[in-house]
Amino acid sequence: MKKLFLLCIAIILIVGCDTNSKPDKDTVLKIIKDELNYPRTIDYEIFCSDPAHAKKLLDLKLDEKRMVTIQKTQKLKDIGSPLISFTEAAQPYLIQSTEKQRRLDIQKVKIAEETISDIKLGNSSESNGKTTIPVTYTVTYTNITPFSALMKRDLSKTITRSATLLFIDRKWKLMKP
Repeated sequence: MKKLFLLCIAIILIVGCDTNSKPDKDTVLKIIKDELNYPRTIDYEIFCSDPAHAKKLLDLKLDEKRMVTIQKTQKLKDIGSPLISFTEAAQPYLIQSTEKQRRLDIQKVKIAEETISDIKLGNSSESNGKTTIPVTYTVTYTNITPFSALMKRDLSKTITRSATLLFIDRKWKLMKP
């Protein structure tokens, strides 16, 4: 009798571990964050020796906001040196440059962080023995910096994206969008 009881418990545990029940929102959020690297930092490359970039920063009045200092004129001996330098106020928004970027006078600046604010799970479907669940998630921009003026898009708007979860090898995996 004891052996029969233990056999029943073992079968229940094995069957219970092999289930592909619909995951909860927290599990889906963790899967998406891990697979798609959220939260993401949105950045922008500024070519510090490029007159066109200097003009763009002037037009956006980032020099008046005390984020950058721009040389409006250059002497012949200064040709090739950076036109744009970053002030102390800009330091929290600067991203560490690689050696190649430093050689080319390129500075990456942080624009904002892209985070997931909402997740909606669709109804699961099964075909060819595979279970899938459509997922819709909302992306918002947080920690928006003064350099966000460099981007053409409106960072105050949310973006809705979709993905699909696939149950494979006894766990849920994200099918890359």
